Amino acid sequence: MELRFARRAVAMAAVFSASVGLTLAMGAPAQADDDPVVTLEQPAPVALAPADMTGVAKTAQPYFDFRTTGPLDNQATLTIDVTQLATIARVTFSDNCTVKQHVATCNEWLWDPDGSSSTVGASTQMTIRALPGAAIGSTAGYTVSGTADGATIVGGRGSVEIGGPAYNQAQPKNLSGVAVGSALTVPVRFTNIGDRPADSTQVLLMASPGLSFTKHYANCMYSTGFSTREAQAALCTVPGQVLPGEKAAVSPAPRVRVESSAYYTYLDAQIAPTGDAGLQSLAAGRQWTQGTGGQLTLKVITPGTATDAPSGTVSLPMTGSRGNYRVTSLRADNTADFAVTGDSATAAQGDTLTMNFSMVNNGPATIFYRSGDTMDARFVPPPGTHVVSTSANCRPYYCSGADIVTPAGTVAHFSVTLQVDEVIPGAQGSVSMAWGPDDSYRPPFDPDAANDTAALTLN
Repeated sequence: MELRFARRAVAMAAVFSASVGLTLAMGAPAQADDDPVVTLEQPAPVALAPADMTGVAKTAQPYFDFRTTGPLDNQATLTIDVTQLATIARVTFSDNCTVKQHVATCNEWLWDPDGSSSTVGASTQMTIRALPGAAIGSTAGYTVSGTADGATIVGGRGSVEIGGPAYNQAQPKNLSGVAVGSALTVPVRFTNIGDRPADSTQVLLMASPGLSFTKHYANCMYSTGFSTREAQAALCTVPGQVLPGEKAAVSPAPRVRVESSAYYTYLDAQIAPTGDAGLQSLAAGRQWTQGTGGQLTLKVITPGTATDAPSGTVSLPMTGSRGNYRVTSLRADNTADFAVTGDSATAAQGDTLTMNFSMVNNGPATIFYRSGDTMDARFVPPPGTHVVSTSANCRPYYCSGADIVTPAGTVAHFSVTLQVDEVIPGAQGSVSMAWGPDDSYRPPFDPDAANDTAALTLN
């Protein structure tokens, strides 16, 4: 599934012997003032399903991610105390850990040679499973601390609870041949397959380039320009308890307008209890503006079952095809004319020269290759020459010309430096669109092939 909770981790697993000589507590050596500080990111709270539930994962593995203030290549020891957690869950650790009386001592190698304050992931893994008979709604915590050669580790605390809501979102229908300028309804429906209710609901909608929301609701906040993959986002908080087993829909269903720039475009939707850590991580870091018109509500399709279990905000992880994140694919009836330009030059035998060429999206559509594919150009040098060097976005004989999202008007410039081995009058190479690895594919959005090839002419 797209847009999963990505961890920008740089991690290398290693197991070191006890002779490394790392100390764990009060006896740790003093740290130098310029040593990097490695700070544990707050572990996301975890909900565990009782053993008899279906459709949800029975185990969970919290991530131990760190931020650093400088370059890292450090042997370290993590100490994880699960004494309290062991009252409600069975906890096991990866092989680099030694466990005594519910305290794990884990050998680590923290590695980030750039010191870019990116996330550094620990190799240590902790697996948690609910104990039989653990009361629904019960909670417990664990602590993470550590020491390292030449670095200071700042630890933290995580929390675990038994049971929770689980919003299994229905997969909406994908559409093609959608008219530019039209407005479409994209339903957001879900079922709480968990064992605890939620007191309110949040839905995060992310419209990719070519889509816009037709209405801004008063219980939603809106954001634009967060990334090139996204034109607009909406974060809506919808009141009303959602019981276990309840099937509901966001009402009115979200509507989006298909803009003149649309071709491949998408509406991503994630729905969860208000306060869910996974949804909050996707919403973080944006500038939001409050909507002003009307209110979104939840329409109950099938009532749920009343329960004495306390309401929850931490989602149970789901298994198989179940999940709270869905993507609707919308393909507009539109075109995007890609074209290339060539170059001409004159040079004598033995001369070195540079030829410049380009690729452009003449629009009107923005092309979004969500899979990560790009649109590239291929070049053939004029006969009688050989390649000396190319621009950074090229390699013989291929140039990377577009990002995942290529708006109309985007121009990619390339160059190749050649040496003339033999003067051949009218020697002609070429530059062409590289539609696929063997040029056998032609995209449906670019029906005009006439400008997909241009000449590189020498002498």
